Amino acid sequence: MESLMSDSGGFVEKADIEKFWGDGFVVLRNVIDPDYVLSMEDPISRVIDEDGTDLSELGSLITPETTLIDKGISAGKKVGRFLAGTDHWVNNKDFETFACNSVIPEVVARVLQSESLWLYEDSVLVKEPNTAEETAFHKDLSYFHVSGEQVCTVWVPLDFASPNTGAIRFVKGSHNDRSAYRPNWFVSDDPLPDTEGKRVPSVASEDVVAPTLSVGDISIHHARTLHGASANRSGSQSRRAISIRYCGDDARYHLRKGAPLKPHHKTITDGDILTHEYCPKVWPKN
Repeated sequence: MESLMSDSGGFVEKADIEKFWGDGFVVLRNVIDPDYVLSMEDPISRVIDEDGTDLSELGSLITPETTLIDKGISAGKKVGRFLAGTDHWVNNKDFETFACNSVIPEVVARVLQSESLWLYEDSVLVKEPNTAEETAFHKDLSYFHVSGEQVCTVWVPLDFASPNTGAIRFVKGSHNDRSAYRPNWFVSDDPLPDTEGKRVPSVASEDVVAPTLSVGDISIHHARTLHGASANRSGSQSRRAISIRYCGDDARYHLRKGAPLKPHHKTITDGDILTHEYCPKVWPKN
């Protein structure tokens, strides 16, 4: 089988590229040194403590009637929190190096079949033990002020991730649906206010694929792929992940009404190429 070897030790096979474009996602095993991934434990703890958002609390305040709760986690247990943060690479050298200078950009460029690659954003996603909130199905492109075929998200777990602990799950082939869907609150199907498009439809369980991932594995999904995550039913294990969004050659800025804005989005125009310092080129390195 044809392989595309990375100087940094990661690899992408032709079948992986075909699976990404055919299914809307691909899981790559043993791409990153697990010790390097685990070196991000302390940086994650720090950014969550300093600037994290408690999505569990958000759900109880904004969408109390529609927050997606796993009823298998009883009220008698100590309930964990769903915590998140975004754009840590901007002010944290560890996250900048991980997103921009690890093996990941080259691997992603090969999967996207893109000569160049730009970083859109990174985020941290933590579900503590006994976190009852599920992650609602959504399409990342609904939140991004970009358009294009070569736009994707990489999901890097710092813990063994399974359907029992809150692993990411995908709707196979959903990237072929080009409908504009409204972004939601992540812990609820309710759309964000003042956004445009259709509400994300209900997803049949038989259409969902929930792969298990170990430390060192990554998943890559197309920005149009419907995906979510289960609750963390484990009473002892957290589910920590770094999520990184990248754009390839054909990506252009495309402002979406009501989607979360970054400061530099006030200076862009629809159709602009991604040349802003807050959307840096990460591949090739020179």
